[in-house]
Amino acid sequence: MNRGKGINNNDLKRRNRGLVLKLIATKESNTRVGIAKASRLTKMSVTNIIDEFIHMNLVEEGGREKKDFQGRNPSLLDCSPNAPKAVGVLINRGYCAAVLCDFHLNAVRTARREIDSRDKDRLPEILYGLVDEMMEEEKNILGIGVASIGPLDVTDGVLLSPPRFYNIKNLPLAALLKEKYGLPVFVDHQYNSAARAEKLYGCGKDFSSFLFVGITDGIGAGIYLDGDILKSRWGLGSELGHMSVDYNGIPCECGSRGCVENYASVNVILEQVETAIGRRMTFEECLSHSEEEAIDQILTQALYKLCSCLVSVSNLLNPEAIIIGHEGVKLPERYLKQLETQLNRYKLSEDYNHIGIIKPHFGEESQLLGAACNVLAQVFEGELLFD
Repeated sequence: MNRGKGINNNDLKRRNRGLVLKLIATKESNTRVGIAKASRLTKMSVTNIIDEFIHMNLVEEGGREKKDFQGRNPSLLDCSPNAPKAVGVLINRGYCAAVLCDFHLNAVRTARREIDSRDKDRLPEILYGLVDEMMEEEKNILGIGVASIGPLDVTDGVLLSPPRFYNIKNLPLAALLKEKYGLPVFVDHQYNSAARAEKLYGCGKDFSSFLFVGITDGIGAGIYLDGDILKSRWGLGSELGHMSVDYNGIPCECGSRGCVENYASVNVILEQVETAIGRRMTFEECLSHSEEEAIDQILTQALYKLCSCLVSVSNLLNPEAIIIGHEGVKLPERYLKQLETQLNRYKLSEDYNHIGIIKPHFGEESQLLGAACNVLAQVFEGELLFD
């Protein structure tokens, strides 16, 4: 949101149209009366916008909502199956994936490609192949959203210098995809993207301020603060994994010491488990054996370190909830309850607000769907489609 800038009539018209489409797409309202109430627009304005949407093949009218009172039941509105779609691309350390989504964030098609150090110079070609696959049978595309590991220059869409990512640096993702496809491209951190998907369509709907914390081979976060994604003026997002929980702790490749991802990331947990029991496990196997004392102690200690980090963040930002995502969705419920109890015990405002620890509505797909959501959010903000 561009606070402090004036809004002319054309800006206002685009924002109103974006808001109305958002209410229908996210299923917050599906009648003209409900939309008028939720948007605070006049019924005549809503009717005009809906008629325009029907003409544009964005919205269609279906049956009628049944009411208990007498009178004509209102017509139900829904997004048209002929409406344009959004392509989302996810860039992770071990794989890249793509999704084709409709306005309801339903995945129409998905694809995935594993990557390793041999693909250092082939990453653009891999991304092109994934996008091409999404567009094989769908030519009506709004734009391409990218959700990526960081650090990123979100403003210019550049992948800067991710640690442990095959020495790939300063890759101009937005410029490459725009040149190839001639479509708008929107790039953001994978956890900002996941938080955006949960905010618009998932379990973040009820919260104005929350954290989406991803636990995998690193730890990252997307942060909503007072209804907006938190990012710097330079377009840089948060790097939660490099918050120190021990200034005399383990040296980190970022140059600091005691970064939380050196204690609570999945690869660290698995290395400790291998040392303790003498064999390598997958994370799923590790969690399935979490009743064993040695594994339980390792997981408990890792979450204690994560809790130390989250206490500091909570004291600073006072979120209403923390969503634990990525591979963290696999954690047994008792560990999330344990984390929630510790967090609320140690944060400063213990007696005033309870911060819930929850899993994402979209599970491990939040980042991928969030990539497509980077496009849809631009529509809902009036920045795309309604020029």
